[in-house]
Amino acid sequence: MSSMAKNLYIIDGHAHIYAAYYAPMRPLTSPSGEPTKASYIFTTALLGLIDRNAPDMLVVTMDSKAPSFRCKIYPEYKAHRSPMPEDMPVQIQRIEEILNAMKIPVLRLDGYEADDIIGTLSTQASLQGIDTYICSKDKDMLQLLDEHVSTYDIKKDKKTTPQSLQEDMGVTPEQFLDCLALQGDTADNIPGIPDVGPKTALDWIKKYGSIDNLYAHADEIKGKRGDNLRSSKDLAFLCKELVTIDRNTPIEIDFDSFAVSEPDKQTLGRLFTELGFTRLLTSMGIEQDE
Repeated sequence: MSSMAKNLYIIDGHAHIYAAYYAPMRPLTSPSGEPTKASYIFTTALLGLIDRNAPDMLVVTMDSKAPSFRCKIYPEYKAHRSPMPEDMPVQIQRIEEILNAMKIPVLRLDGYEADDIIGTLSTQASLQGIDTYICSKDKDMLQLLDEHVSTYDIKKDKKTTPQSLQEDMGVTPEQFLDCLALQGDTADNIPGIPDVGPKTALDWIKKYGSIDNLYAHADEIKGKRGDNLRSSKDLAFLCKELVTIDRNTPIEIDFDSFAVSEPDKQTLGRLFTELGFTRLLTSMGIEQDE
């Protein structure tokens, strides 16, 4: 890898595509009637990130269609999720065509979620001293923070570091993981301890330091929550396993391939013309494809 490459931006692809799809904005369509709202908002945010932050390396991670290993551990994991909207797959395909034209790699791996690829990439990059920015609002990502790894909110242009997490919440990234296990995650159908929300989980971890030490002093927790805590020990550690991001996925990592380079403007011109992205054509100085 070139010694000039100083940073890496990792985009949580599906999370940003869903956010774009459900953004409070009227539906958009191409001249041919193809739905384009998600692909337009995603591409606009991506170009804004590149223009504002000038990343040295950039990669997009995506979920695979195959069930993740978490479904084998806990069959109810994400079982309540609604099917993907009918007009989303075509937009995901278009986004991947745009990313390909921009020479931005897309990584996915059967049996693992995008989170796990992000965990593996950020951990390996950190070991090499590469400053890494995880572009995601997913609170699960906070467990990955270290001296070289931050999360980055593209819309707010806001970074979260281990220091800012400590200042804001009073816990380390490892302790925040224990908070997630205790409180659960309704979005992923992870139950957590009954009647324990984010505030209680945070208070317990700040006082006891970890789930292990919390259970060593579980008799000190009074009332119904104490009863729930003591009767749900196995569940608590199952939830921790489910919320823990795998940092050792068998994904092939080639940092050189993540280097930002000049896009294929001819292909982008054709795509943006087909999709009706005239404003993006102008902003990138690309002539409209006839």
